[in-house]
Amino acid sequence: MDREFLSAMSIEEAIKLQGEGCAYFAGGTEIEHLNSKVNDSTFILISGIPGLNGVECCGDTVKIGALTTFTKALKAPDVPEYLKEALHYCGSLQKRNMATIGGNIASWRCDSYLIPTLLAADAELEIADENGCRTVGLEEYGQNRQEWKKALITAVIVPKESTGLKILSKRYANTVESHAYLTIAMGKMGDTYRIGLAIKGSGIFTPEITNWSVSWKKADVKDDMFGTESYKRYITSVTLDDMYEKLSGEGGDQV
Repeated sequence: MDREFLSAMSIEEAIKLQGEGCAYFAGGTEIEHLNSKVNDSTFILISGIPGLNGVECCGDTVKIGALTTFTKALKAPDVPEYLKEALHYCGSLQKRNMATIGGNIASWRCDSYLIPTLLAADAELEIADENGCRTVGLEEYGQNRQEWKKALITAVIVPKESTGLKILSKRYANTVESHAYLTIAMGKMGDTYRIGLAIKGSGIFTPEITNWSVSWKKADVKDDMFGTESYKRYITSVTLDDMYEKLSGEGGDQV
């Protein structure tokens, strides 16, 4: 496919260039790989936009620029350990050097490295579009992705661990470098629990903590080469039970 690349040097310019058949281009790890869903004909290069790279502490939160690579985030002392655990789920060093935080979120892959943990952390996104800049919850962003189709993610905001947030996560995959077929995260802040699930081939889910086996019963979980629907639900339920037991008790060690 013939593709056109346009360079944007500001957020405003990037948004102005956005249109039908256009996509923002950061690390480029979602292009041309097997089964890629990226079929746009025009890419807007955003790597030259200032202010979208780096890590900044803001009170009880940490703001991570959308263009921050996995490698840079892993080296940043202010990035919470629970997020670094998820960043390590990307086993390829080459991909870590290329992949960006914003790109992993925007692609909304059902085998995402980060989204389950970010959902469990109740993360927020800074986004910009033709209506200006605003902050939106990650869960809301996922539920209304068509509304934000032309928006540019500029940063992700996560709570510091000093706030008392505890997160456990688990990744199921055939190898370290292969994509996961199931990624699960559960977070606890005070008496509030949150769950994030990514099931390859099926989607991303945020079941209610009160009865997760019932709250996502209507979710379309598919049979595939990685297991049957019943197997995936069983593994998910067992893992969530274990996480809940650890988070609700005196422990909280990584599962």
